[in-house]
Amino acid sequence: MAVVLAAALGFLAYYAVAWFQVSPLRERGTDFSASYVAALLVRDGEGSRLYDQPLEHQRHLALLPAGTRIDLPFIAPPTAALLALPFSFLDPGMAFRLWSLLQMALLALAVALAAQASPWPAGTPPAWRRLIPLIGFAGTATFSFFLLGQVDGIAALGLAAAYASWRRGNPARAGFWLVLAFALTKPHLAIGLAAFLVGRRDARALAGGAAALGVAVAAALIVGGGAAIAGFAGAAVFALGNTPAASTAGLSGLIASWLGGGAGAAVLTTAAASLAVICCGVLGARARSRPDRLEVALGGAVVLSLVASPHLLTHDLVLLAPVFVWVMARAAAPHVQVR
Repeated sequence: MAVVLAAALGFLAYYAVAWFQVSPLRERGTDFSASYVAALLVRDGEGSRLYDQPLEHQRHLALLPAGTRIDLPFIAPPTAALLALPFSFLDPGMAFRLWSLLQMALLALAVALAAQASPWPAGTPPAWRRLIPLIGFAGTATFSFFLLGQVDGIAALGLAAAYASWRRGNPARAGFWLVLAFALTKPHLAIGLAAFLVGRRDARALAGGAAALGVAVAAALIVGGGAAIAGFAGAAVFALGNTPAASTAGLSGLIASWLGGGAGAAVLTTAAASLAVICCGVLGARARSRPDRLEVALGGAVVLSLVASPHLLTHDLVLLAPVFVWVMARAAAPHVQVR
């Protein structure tokens, strides 16, 4: 136990040192900076032009030293600009620092919430109940997530809140938190989770998810109207061509690494991703018929949903941190029943 604890704390210390060493130039050119620039456009009343990539690029270059080259188009939902709006009143460097710390805090909260709701055996030593969440939090994906100022902390917290709500017998809240967290930030990572939700065939969870989707759409309309929503759809297609498939971490990256580009790789990727999404629906049905398998079913759906995503990057794997916690707890208590 002491060795594992020392390793986890050592990793976190290294992440912190690397974060402190991020240069002012990198602060203004992290992944968060794309949302920061989009928030500036919203402040200027140009929310309908969030996906005007030449305009975004021009505004982004204005924050950087002359001659800097950067390729960070805004491809997130319009609500990402809304989330970044309060930080746009700060200097870009300070905004990045506070944003990344906030996301780390949300990830820590997600792990803690998962640990609190997990089915630990009555005799589990308190030290283990603290160590396992720490291991999940200190995973290697946290490194890039922290340094890039990514937004996955919100999605991780929503995922943990959904799990806790299911454990406590409140499927409406589970559906609401699950859909809201991903709809506001990274809906492309939750295609399989949507299938899981449908596969459970729980009207209350589906109603909660529909309400959350309505909230996300309403927020997007406030940001930039129908033009922003249409722009996001176009940006999602643009992102597939802007990021080489072989550089991604899901099925698309694996298959492209083996076969390269071309129609054959595209067909195989589509077929494999579709199968993964179908399996998520099956896991949802299993979770409905066997509530004691919630941890394994939901955890499996998260993994399959991630690998099925056409744009999975390594920092997105922080979503597995709360999954690691509840799966470890279930592995230690296979006979504990869900209330």
